[in-house]
Amino acid sequence: MSSFSKFTQNVSTSWSPFAEKMGKSFTQYKQMASESLGSTGEVTELPTDYIALERRYEAVRQSAISLVKVSKAYTAPPTQFDMQALQSQFSTLTSKLGSKQGAEPEEAKVPATCQHEIARASLDISEKVGLEEPLGAALFKFGSIEERVGSEKLKQDQAIESKFIKPMSATLESSIALAQNARKQVQAARLTLDAAKTTFKNARPDKADAARRDVETAEDQFVTIVEEAMNLMRAVVESPEPLRCLSEFVTAQLAFHKEAAALLGDLAPEIEEIQVTQEALYRHDNK
Repeated sequence: MSSFSKFTQNVSTSWSPFAEKMGKSFTQYKQMASESLGSTGEVTELPTDYIALERRYEAVRQSAISLVKVSKAYTAPPTQFDMQALQSQFSTLTSKLGSKQGAEPEEAKVPATCQHEIARASLDISEKVGLEEPLGAALFKFGSIEERVGSEKLKQDQAIESKFIKPMSATLESSIALAQNARKQVQAARLTLDAAKTTFKNARPDKADAARRDVETAEDQFVTIVEEAMNLMRAVVESPEPLRCLSEFVTAQLAFHKEAAALLGDLAPEIEEIQVTQEALYRHDNK
C-alpha cells in the first residue's frame, strides 16, 4: 500500500467519528429549531419519575451553589465595601485625636476580620484618649477582647473553608457536574429520537425500514441515557454529604459563638463597672 493510500485511509478513519458526531449535532439543532418554530410533530415526553427527580436534583444543585457562594462571602476578609464606612469613621476620629496630640495617623492596614478592625481602632483610640481616662481604659479592655474574638472568628472561618466550602465545591465539580452533563445528554437523545421519528414519518416506502430501525435504535439509546441520568441525579439527591458539611458548618459556628460569648461575658461586667463609677462621679460633680 502506497504512502498516499495509507494517509487517505487514516484520514478517513479519523474523520468518520467526527463526521458522525457533527451529523448528530446538526440533526439535534434542526429538531430543536423545528420545535421552537412549532413546525414539528409529536414531542417525546420525559418519564414522570424523571421529571420529579430532576426537580429534586435541581433544588439540591441550586442550594449547593448558593450556600458555597454566601459561605465564601461570610468567611472572606472584610476588604470590600462592608468595611469602608467603618474604616472611614474610625480613621476620621483617630485623625482628629491624633492631630490634637500632634501625631499623624498611620496608614490603615487591611484587617483579618471585622472584630480585628474594631479592636485595632479601639486600642488606637484608647492610647490617644489615655489609659488613665475611664473611656480610654474601657476601650483598651474592649479592644483587647475584640482581638481575641477576631482570632476565634478566624478559626471558625478556616474550619468552614476546609469542612464546608471545599467539600461542597468538590461535590459541585464531581457528582453534580456529572448529573448536569447527563441531563444535557437526555435532551440530546430526545431530540435525536424525535428527529428519527420525523424522518420515519416522512420517509419514502423504500426508506421506511431503515428509518424505522433508526427510530428503534434512538429509542433504546434514549431509555438507556434517561436511566443513567436518573441514577446520577438520585446519587446527588440521596447523598449524605451536604448534611455532613452542614453539620460541620454549625459546629464551627457554635464553637466560635461559645468562645465569643465567654469572652464578652467576662468583659461586660468590667465595662459596666467603669460606666457606673463614671456616672456616679459625673452626678456628684454636677450637683
